[in-house]
Amino acid sequence: MHNRPMNLMLLLVLAAMTSQALNGIALSEDWSSYQPAHALGLDEGDWWTVYPSQHADSGTSVDHPSWVTDALKKKPVIILVHSSTCKPCAEQMENLKEPLATFGSYLDYYDILGEGSGLEKATEILSVYNPTGGMLYVPTTIFITLIKGPDGEVQVAWHSQIDAMSVDQINAYIEDSIYYYQQNAAEWR
Repeated sequence: MHNRPMNLMLLLVLAAMTSQALNGIALSEDWSSYQPAHALGLDEGDWWTVYPSQHADSGTSVDHPSWVTDALKKKPVIILVHSSTCKPCAEQMENLKEPLATFGSYLDYYDILGEGSGLEKATEILSVYNPTGGMLYVPTTIFITLIKGPDGEVQVAWHSQIDAMSVDQINAYIEDSIYYYQQNAAEWR
């Protein structure tokens, strides 16, 4: 009888560990065997160091806000810009819950409400990280990390996506951002 609570606790711990492993990378893994889902490039699904091919200013450099580069001194960054009244925003917020619960200690997450007192900050962020350079849409999710550029120098890399993403898509960019960050942070100036 006395072992039942201990056995139950052990089963719960094992189930949680198995769940973490099945969700991608176990939190205790050193990431050295991870294979990124997305590479550096200019295409829609890539990580970018300049504006991507679908952007009006394709190929030009990005002027990252100082608070983003300051945050990158510690961890990769995820920013969600959304409103309180759009269905895709609510879906994206829900889809972010599990990935942030799993990988949140590896990331700095910023939830920016693009209305009221948050409108100015949301507009500032979207004017920099809009993947198309056109109209500003919510939800927009931005992943920011460090990556080696074509010249071998470590640079700020980002990817942003308009509209709700699947949990699998979110996990892929989060896992990539953690991997690239851990591989490159020591060399970043």
